[in-house]
Amino acid sequence: MMNGSYVPSVIARSTGIFFLSLFLGWNVATAQQVAPPAPYGVTPSERLLAWHELEFYGFIHFTINTFTDKEWGYGDESPSLFNPTNFDADQIVRSMKASGMKAIILTAKHHDGFCLWPTKTTEHNITKSPWKNGKGDVVREVTEACRRHGLKFGVYLSPWDRNNEHYATPHYVNTVFQNQLRELLTNYGPVFEVWFDGANGGDGYYGGKREVRTIDRITYYNLDELWNVIRPIQPMACIFSDLGPEIRWVGNESGVAGEICWPTYTPKGREDINKPGLGQTRYEEGQYGTRDGKYWIPAECDVSIRPGWFYHESENNRVRSVDNLVNLYFQSVGHGASMLLNIPPSRRGTVHPVDSLTLSQMGAYLRDLYAVNYAAKAKVKASSVRGGGAKFSPENVKDNDRYSYWATPDDVTTGEITLAFSKPTTFDVVRMRENIKLGVRSDDWEVWAQVNNQWQLFGKGTSIGASRLVKGPKTTAKAIKIRIAKGKASICLSDIGVFNSPELPVENLPVISRDEQGNVQISGQSKGAVIVYEKNRNTISSASTPYKAPFLMTESGTVSVAFLKSDGTTSRISSTLLGILPQGWKLYKNQNNPSTTQETQSALDGNSKTIWQVEIAPQGTDAFIVDTQKSQAVKGFVYVPDVDHRQGNITHYAAYGSENGSDWQLLQEGEFSNIEANPHPQRVNFPKGKGQLRYFKLIPKRWVGNGTQVRIADILLL
Repeated sequence: MMNGSYVPSVIARSTGIFFLSLFLGWNVATAQQVAPPAPYGVTPSERLLAWHELEFYGFIHFTINTFTDKEWGYGDESPSLFNPTNFDADQIVRSMKASGMKAIILTAKHHDGFCLWPTKTTEHNITKSPWKNGKGDVVREVTEACRRHGLKFGVYLSPWDRNNEHYATPHYVNTVFQNQLRELLTNYGPVFEVWFDGANGGDGYYGGKREVRTIDRITYYNLDELWNVIRPIQPMACIFSDLGPEIRWVGNESGVAGEICWPTYTPKGREDINKPGLGQTRYEEGQYGTRDGKYWIPAECDVSIRPGWFYHESENNRVRSVDNLVNLYFQSVGHGASMLLNIPPSRRGTVHPVDSLTLSQMGAYLRDLYAVNYAAKAKVKASSVRGGGAKFSPENVKDNDRYSYWATPDDVTTGEITLAFSKPTTFDVVRMRENIKLGVRSDDWEVWAQVNNQWQLFGKGTSIGASRLVKGPKTTAKAIKIRIAKGKASICLSDIGVFNSPELPVENLPVISRDEQGNVQISGQSKGAVIVYEKNRNTISSASTPYKAPFLMTESGTVSVAFLKSDGTTSRISSTLLGILPQGWKLYKNQNNPSTTQETQSALDGNSKTIWQVEIAPQGTDAFIVDTQKSQAVKGFVYVPDVDHRQGNITHYAAYGSENGSDWQLLQEGEFSNIEANPHPQRVNFPKGKGQLRYFKLIPKRWVGNGTQVRIADILLL
């Protein structure tokens, strides 16, 4: 009995130990199999994770420049100029939110030094303006409006201050600039981003000295100390500049990130021997980032809804269309960067109706785009799954969670994931996201669509990161397949979305052209509508002149056109500024060196794509002279830069007029503000009583880069 009972007991205990060991061993093995992948390379902070989720947000440029019709103020402008007649922060924020934006950054101080809040650091602030009898605070009104409408708030504070007498001294940085930053970060609630411009140093008012001041862009602002001012006050605020340390400038003001755009980045100085600084980086590298860069510094794509950053009445008919904004969205957010769209309020202190309409159309497009995700109900299959269980299942790509993900084993860096639809499905946008908490892992991807039982390539590329939107043709397919063809680490895809974009409003605007004899032709067709136009007016109505045949216009002026519909409404208005017809004009470099016919045509042909590129002596010694062949009244001129090449575009100029080509009168001198970053046509008006001339002379005093060539796309005389 004892032996009989004893043996089974031993067997039972042995068997129990065996199964317990087996169970524990299985658990250990399973735990090892489903352990999360180790991060690859650098990864984003909690601040940056929150920032990545915003994707699309807005800029507000609004200050004295709004009232002086300038892009950059000199610093000598009187605060009395700032006086919006109907400032409405709620209208501004509502208009911007309607586009789908999730946050707003306000230019609290631009380069002219005027502060939009009652600062204690300078007298050059809003308390000295007539607006609200000096009791107003634009920063507070915008922050409170953002809070009411559920948008995050950020601040732009220009390091350069052309008004302050202490600029370029340690006192400015330590006492003025840092304290301005403290005021903004302490008194207005949570801030999601602090924005520092790269434009630094140059000529300015500087307390009445009116001189050029230069700084060491690498050391002057003591950037480490500056970052340390921000951290204790606003721990969740990301810092933007052209070198980071958290968000980088994409390197252009066109709103476009590179097709390859890594969120990792190693900023470099302009010269190999230099460290990076504000305005002292190889900004062209910001468009692409650095594969395996030292830091997680993703790109931000800044762009204005108008040609300029501040409001100019002359640009009311040059507002970007919704299809243009959508294209920029796919080239910024769709490339893993963010889109920062500037909306400049008018002198009234509100967003202009044309801008508001475009913003609402943008919002409607984005809502419709993301309304239905066809991936949500698709059947998912992957070539390999980490651990074989649910934790890293391919199903995770459908749950709209950025941080649950499909993963492969450590040694599997390539693979496929297939989403099969219940029926043929039409789409034209595929979204992919990596779990960026684990770094940027994949290097090459392809998207395939199963059409009529055949796999067709829908799109391919390199970087994925926080978001990749693949925009292709309308495609009807039974399934899609994403293939990761190359990677630095195991696959960690967190999201796949499949969408069918809505139709965009058709922007079929009339086109204006003028021939060499001065005949203006307007072309275009719109069903059920006729073309109407106005000369030297920016508005169109049912009373506007119907276009029937080309008309002669040899003088300068604006032609505005639109389609007039049968119900009395009009399309968007398009306006073109024409200069005085340059018929028979001659162009000279210096007095006795007439250019060739081809060069003359390039600089005077009204075509911004034909460029006169000419060798020039050191700044201020060479000139371009236009002989108009007769004495005439000229109100001003327009310099059109080369939009495709920054080097050689004129930044500072002097303009002269003469009746005889020998005796010259200075008409105007100054700068073409921000032309290096935003090369658009620069209009200069002459003072009243000046401008009767036969000869016009333009002297380039400075230009972009250190080269010996200047670029002129066009010169218009007005």
